[in-house]
Amino acid sequence: MDKSVLNSSELVLWQEFCQGNESSFEEIVRRYYPKLYRYGTRIWPDDMVVRDCLQDIFTDLWFRKEQLTEIASVNYYLISAVRNRLYFEKRKLKQTVDIEDWSEAEVFVCEFSIEADLILQEDQKQKTLRLNTLLNALSARQKEVIHLRFFNELDHDQIADLMGLNRQSVYNLLHETIRRLRNMWFILMVLNF
Repeated sequence: MDKSVLNSSELVLWQEFCQGNESSFEEIVRRYYPKLYRYGTRIWPDDMVVRDCLQDIFTDLWFRKEQLTEIASVNYYLISAVRNRLYFEKRKLKQTVDIEDWSEAEVFVCEFSIEADLILQEDQKQKTLRLNTLLNALSARQKEVIHLRFFNELDHDQIADLMGLNRQSVYNLLHETIRRLRNMWFILMVLNF
């Protein structure tokens, strides 16, 4: 499907929601909750905290719908809200004072796994195991940039804004991460892992 058509239907849905259409709000929750939940559990592995966070975000959205401004991407807006809310919760619990001080292990926990029902053949299972091994060898920032770009389909500007980087840094980080994945994939293939 053409991305501009998707963005257009996304924005119409958002506008209807902002005008108080309850079914549009329900559709937004239905459409984005699973993706936001998966992303949230990468930042904070406690699923109850993530669920509470999502509940708060959607509740706040509903009560503030008339004050919300027009946005360029519903997906980006909601991912940004989840990220900000979870980082706020971490700070509130005094686990850390500054995001930059977090150890890489705390910043972005990631297990890129493919659902078992999608794995139909043993060959696919092996490829999945290799891919998980490779992705888990990445740094937290590399995992996050891969997740935001390829799993959440954010563009480079959105990723830069979300991660507090400039656009060129995002390009560099993505390029280096993909290059590293390719090199490691080749090594695994040669070793027949």
